[in-house]
Amino acid sequence: MSDSTNPSDETAHTALHLLDSSLGRPIRTWRFTDKELITIGRADECDVQISDPYVSRSHAELRVADGGWLLVSLGRHGVQVQGSAITDLAINGETIFRLGSFGPSLRFSPVEPLVESPSIRQTDNRMTMMFDSTLMENIFELDQNKLDREVSEIADADYFQQLQRRAQQLREQRK
Repeated sequence: MSDSTNPSDETAHTALHLLDSSLGRPIRTWRFTDKELITIGRADECDVQISDPYVSRSHAELRVADGGWLLVSLGRHGVQVQGSAITDLAINGETIFRLGSFGPSLRFSPVEPLVESPSIRQTDNRMTMMFDSTLMENIFELDQNKLDREVSEIADADYFQQLQRRAQQLREQRK
């Protein structure tokens, strides 16, 4: 990018997603419009603030450079892309990177228009994590056959039968 004061269309909308370590799904999203420098770290003044012991106060930054984005490692624990430590890396497409060897993973999406949705509200970019139950659909599925089988095993067990008999005796004594 030759003029750093006017972001190109490619850099007008960006998003960073904090990823769940086991499922790889976003658990927190930060969206930016016309931002040429995005700071990542634990410090209050960071654009993307993440409270994690592997994240430095000023851990990394994404900055517009030569018509694309440059990911720069600033923290003590470094930044990894595809398992390799980087000091800086030009990125032009969606990129997943990790803050340190054991820190959180983030996915950078260079072009993502800001969409207003009632289920996703960006009220505070200082939050570390957000939970929205509407986004959790279809993650857990109940196996009704297994549930019925386990309930039957519990109900048929001696201990449960004794509890039922004792409960019945107590009900009869109250009458």
